[in-house]
Amino acid sequence: MKSFLIGASLILFSLAAQASENGAVCLDLDLDIPESEAKPVVKVAPILSKGNSKHLPTCIVVSFVLVAKPGSQGKALIPGNLKIEGSTDKAWKEPVKAAVSKWLYLSRGIEYRGRQYIIYRIPALTS
Repeated sequence: MKSFLIGASLILFSLAAQASENGAVCLDLDLDIPESEAKPVVKVAPILSKGNSKHLPTCIVVSFVLVAKPGSQGKALIPGNLKIEGSTDKAWKEPVKAAVSKWLYLSRGIEYRGRQYIIYRIPALTS
């Protein structure tokens, strides 16, 4: 089934214990991007297996294109062609792709031109 390419999106996951740590955690990633106004109506958070708190904080950049959700007559958009663009910890790659693949956007009000960026934060676990 063909999906219509509606726009390109780049989602930035900045998984940091504190906003001030963001730069230190993400030094190797290009984070000079504006944050998008488009927000998913369904947003699933990435989860690692238990005992993996050693992988926090971290940064992951995932990109995707928004495509029409089958059967929605173009009213709903889902991420397609997911790709990890950069990561400070490879343990997050698959959990992030799995989570983002479940996100849902409503097509009304989405800016289709250019890329969209979202900063997503998960704090480090504390004892």
